[in-house]
Amino acid sequence: MANHADFQKAKDTLKSHDIYIKNTNCFTNPDFDPKRSDFDGVVYQFMHVVKGSEVFGVQDDEGNEEHFFKVYVDVGCRFIKEEDKGNKESEALAQIEASFCSEYQMLDKNIDEYSLKIFALQNVSYHIWPFWREHLMNMCTRLNLPKVALPTMQVKPQNSNEE
Repeated sequence: MANHADFQKAKDTLKSHDIYIKNTNCFTNPDFDPKRSDFDGVVYQFMHVVKGSEVFGVQDDEGNEEHFFKVYVDVGCRFIKEEDKGNKESEALAQIEASFCSEYQMLDKNIDEYSLKIFALQNVSYHIWPFWREHLMNMCTRLNLPKVALPTMQVKPQNSNEE
């Protein structure tokens, strides 16, 4: 179970630096015409995975070094027929995926690996979520798909008894 002190330590020592798409992929099935289709029998499947992270340093011309923590998050949305909902091998009518990178400047380069891991798993998705929502809506429009309006990601209330 995550330790609140480790999580707080990471929050206090990491400063948001950049969020960007590392990779994106979208398609509609060749046998599917979204412009002339009935979407009543279509459902969405979502993917959201924190894929990994890394710490790296960058040195400027004067020899000063800054350290960064980079986290990779994969997200996606598949449009499938409702009757295929239980079949993991079902063919997608359309699919939109993206891999986001969220970079943080490390104000303390000696922060422990466990605190970084807790931060990556519990906090980074909140940072990339608005970018994913916008990208998904934009790609739906460009592919003539119904707009998938993801809700804003809500911060979980903390249990005051949890240490």
